[in-house]
Amino acid sequence: MDARPSRPPPAHIGFADADAPVQALAGLPGMLPGLPGGARPAAATQPAASAPAAPVPTKAAPATETLAARTGALVNEVDFPGFVAQLVHGTFDAIVDASIRQMESYADLLAAVAMTTEQFTERNVTPDQARDWLAQRHPGDVALLLPRGTDEVAVGAQLAPRTEGASPAWLAEYGLEGQELTAEILEQQVLPQVRNKVGSERLQLLSTMVTLGLNRVAVKDGSVSAKVMFRAAAKDASNVQYAQSPDGSAGGASNWGTRGNNAYAGVQTLVQTVSVNAQSSTDLRADLFGEVKLNFVSETLPLDKLTDPVQRNLIQRHAVRGATAPVAAAPALPAPVATPGAR
Repeated sequence: MDARPSRPPPAHIGFADADAPVQALAGLPGMLPGLPGGARPAAATQPAASAPAAPVPTKAAPATETLAARTGALVNEVDFPGFVAQLVHGTFDAIVDASIRQMESYADLLAAVAMTTEQFTERNVTPDQARDWLAQRHPGDVALLLPRGTDEVAVGAQLAPRTEGASPAWLAEYGLEGQELTAEILEQQVLPQVRNKVGSERLQLLSTMVTLGLNRVAVKDGSVSAKVMFRAAAKDASNVQYAQSPDGSAGGASNWGTRGNNAYAGVQTLVQTVSVNAQSSTDLRADLFGEVKLNFVSETLPLDKLTDPVQRNLIQRHAVRGATAPVAAAPALPAPVATPGAR
């Protein structure tokens, strides 16, 4: 017989109170809210802190119900009549502006060619342009000195002979034949004549162009078209999935609640899953199209419709001033006198 004293049986087998299972379940990871143990004991014992009440979310109207209102707002925002008006006004304003600019250019050209040679030269040919023309016409005899210092800039560009004591033959064109070419002669006597000569050549060229007629570009025909396209689409979709499944391992030997002790009844876990997928989408689109087609035509305006007879005669004289005179016919030789007896 065993002399060792027998141990007293335990006073209580299991959990000490009714909350012990809840405390045990609370330590399991991944517990679902609403199940026993889903909340921490510490959170249950501590008082909840005061927090502002969250706003109650309002239920949004379905997209299919708000589609008409959104489409109407888009139509008002596009303002298609205003778009068409701007397209038409812009097209015609551009045509009228182009015509006005052409007529203003023609008027300026006619006013320029109707001047005298001295007036045209004074307004359209500068002394520096005449210096450039003379230096390019006679590069071997005339040099153009450009200003480099402060004093020279105030004076401007000057003409100077390349060689001293030279008397080129082209001085005869300006009535200075046989004179020595100096800077004073170039600036004081040759330069004014060169300026008038350049002005006369330009006036003659413009006058000849005007007498041939003025070219004008006009709109022959065309079309203006505008189009707007609206597209609206709405879609509402809702999908709800519900699943309920018990834990198949409850009551078995591998259940965690019955490991090592068969005194506890099997624990069965019921899992419920709800999945809600709600989608609402609205697609609005507006496309504006504007197209302008213009066909241009070129026409010639005769001079007699733009000027009076006095201006027209003056322009024609400027145009033929540089024309070469026709060569005179050679005089006819006298006929030989017949002598008696000559054969």
